[in-house]
Amino acid sequence: MSTKHFINDPDHLVNTALHSLTLTNPSLAFDEQNKIIHRRPGYASQVSIISGGGSGHEPSFGAYVGEGFLTAAVAGTIFASPNAEQIYKTIISKVEREKGILVIVMNYTGDVLNFGMAVERAKSSGLNVKMLVVGDDVGVGRERSGKVGRRGIAGTILVQKISGALAARGASLDEVYRVARLTADNIVSLGASLGHVHVPGREIIDPDPSCALESGKIEIGMGIHNEAGTAQVDISLPELVKVMLAQLLDPNDLDRAFIKMDSTKVALLINNLGGVSSLEIGGITSEVIIQLEKNYRIKPIRVLTGTFMSSLNGLGFSISILKMVNINIEDLSMLQLLDDASEATGWAAPIRKTTWEREPIATSR
Repeated sequence: MSTKHFINDPDHLVNTALHSLTLTNPSLAFDEQNKIIHRRPGYASQVSIISGGGSGHEPSFGAYVGEGFLTAAVAGTIFASPNAEQIYKTIISKVEREKGILVIVMNYTGDVLNFGMAVERAKSSGLNVKMLVVGDDVGVGRERSGKVGRRGIAGTILVQKISGALAARGASLDEVYRVARLTADNIVSLGASLGHVHVPGREIIDPDPSCALESGKIEIGMGIHNEAGTAQVDISLPELVKVMLAQLLDPNDLDRAFIKMDSTKVALLINNLGGVSSLEIGGITSEVIIQLEKNYRIKPIRVLTGTFMSSLNGLGFSISILKMVNINIEDLSMLQLLDDASEATGWAAPIRKTTWEREPIATSR
């Protein structure tokens, strides 16, 4: 666990990081008092999409505000949900309300409670608001998660991207919510980490000493807030990926078979939790794709790799698999929405649709 930071004041750190988003994307504005990043007025009328959560998961969620993605994002302190008042102010004053508002949050108690209270208050004021809770993490299976359900992790970004693209195309709130729900229902994710992370400004104590990782161990299923995983193992990367893909895709694992992978049309997202080198992320991506093709006969039609949802400087990664399904909209597909352009600075997907679909030209050895 690295405990050295350039900025040790957590409040100053969060506010300056959020402010920086307006410097890299001039279409954004920052409400410092309420920690809200939002699009500046002047964009075409559309369904507004709001998200947010604790800080420390950058680029989630502020860097996903922009054309073709989120309309606004509200931040809490590091690893803590924003309060209901912050969220309510986002809904009533920072986004266009005429065509309705979709609020997308990850399945964590604080987020669900605070966003839920703000949404209900907005509804009582006469606003047309819907809320979607995303839980894509298979690390905690059905038996252990119980009524609480799965945690939300990096797969949430795919739900937000597809929803934002559909909203930008002028779809209604009901349509955007339906497709967002359909997308969330067809994503599975799982993470693995080499250790817990240290939160700037906090005392250096492992949150649960009984869960501390021994040297050389990898924790499968660790959450993005240092939550304990399901197993600590001492295995090679190929063995680790094999275990992770089995938990994601094995139809015989009744505790975790959340989607029926009856289609080979999938998008793959390899997410860096913040502290893994680009070199290693490349090696991890190759291993995942090799095993998907060899063991599951799945060749992803889109591959996204990078830091999409971090856990500060976490030494870990997560795998998210999105099954592409029919969204029942004429002349439009989930893949097209994923491919649609966006000005969100956190969305690292530079390869155009035409490049993905072009037949590779053979090269000489």
